[in-house]
Amino acid sequence: MKIYAIRHSLTQLNEEKKIQGRIDLPLSSYGTTHAHDIFSKLDLSVDVMFASPLIRAHQTAIIAAQYLQYDKPITLIQHFIERDFSSLDLLPVSESKPVVRGEVSLEGYESDQHLLMRVNKGLSTIKHDLNYLTGLIVCHAHVLKALLILAGEKNISFADTIIMHDDLLEFELDAHTFKFKSMKKVKSDQ
Repeated sequence: MKIYAIRHSLTQLNEEKKIQGRIDLPLSSYGTTHAHDIFSKLDLSVDVMFASPLIRAHQTAIIAAQYLQYDKPITLIQHFIERDFSSLDLLPVSESKPVVRGEVSLEGYESDQHLLMRVNKGLSTIKHDLNYLTGLIVCHAHVLKALLILAGEKNISFADTIIMHDDLLEFELDAHTFKFKSMKKVKSDQ
């Protein structure tokens, strides 16, 4: 199965470069326009769609479905929810770096190991749909980084690897392997 994965479009906190973790915010006006712009440029055909249950990811998936002519249900996968950033929520992203790098510990912050195990369970959940040819996952930056690590990519850092809202990742998934194939930027007019 070919799996494409993309980060949700922008919320007000994304625009302010603040951590929102599991704060369940909808897309901003700009984020909605951005999602329409991105998905209107994608020439993809998908057989199945998955999304994080957070509204920003689900809204982005609904917009994607319009442009990809996808008319089946979008399956919400709890394992693809964003990392629990604990008390870092609402702080500038730059202030999270020491915690994300493991230089400082923070009670309630979801560890890299837990995040990787959780996302791997999400992959196991979607393996039952391997009879489909192509799928799309709409999720969050740290979930995408976890997918890259699980696919065997080296030099991926939760703190320093940047995944933007218009980066489309491609993976191959079968019963025994999960491999990263490519990442491309979807050209935006924004």
